[in-house]
Amino acid sequence: MNLQRFLILTGILCLPFMSSGQRLWDGEYNRLGLQAGINHFTIQTSEPLPISSGISWTAGFTTWDSFYNDFMFIYGINFYDLKLTMDGRENEDPDSPYAEIPFTMLGVQANFFGSYKIVDHYLSIHAGPILQLNGKFDARQDAEYFTIEGFEANPIDLEEISKLNFNLAIGLAGGLEKVKLWVQYQYGVNNIFKKLTDDGLGEKDPKLENLTGHISMVTGGLIVFL
Repeated sequence: MNLQRFLILTGILCLPFMSSGQRLWDGEYNRLGLQAGINHFTIQTSEPLPISSGISWTAGFTTWDSFYNDFMFIYGINFYDLKLTMDGRENEDPDSPYAEIPFTMLGVQANFFGSYKIVDHYLSIHAGPILQLNGKFDARQDAEYFTIEGFEANPIDLEEISKLNFNLAIGLAGGLEKVKLWVQYQYGVNNIFKKLTDDGLGEKDPKLENLTGHISMVTGGLIVFL
């Protein structure tokens, strides 16, 4: 199953949750929300790859369930378009100036957070794990004609990253009972470049033989509860 089919199937499977998101009583609820926002994404690496962070969108479903007193569970599905750039130059002209090479990565995340209400329904903190499934790290269409600044690798050599990744997140949400703003920081626990090194990236550029990379992302936006 390719990533596009998986994303469509995931969206369909999310629809039944909409029927379960409903108000129970004051101070306690089980409610579905639709959320959307932006993300500021980069990868922290062991080698000084010339990476510049990028900004793109996120959107999905979230469910907030009361657990005990001021504690809640938050779980949901979010779709992401992650972007960044790397500096590179054309292979045929070693004197050509360096230019930004855009990379983009589509993905879906499933999260399960524990949350604590700091001020009733108006302000809360949450933290927990995120399971991320993503496609490859797509470079620009003519990327085969470029070389990464400071390395012998071609941008295409960095495309086939690990497809299954595990992140940890911490964030804040605040606002009214039906509309909230949220902000969150995510850090990738596993090495997103492990598949590249296992497949022999070091043979193409010895400096990248032991390359490691960890997702670092700030994301935030608006939640509207149904």
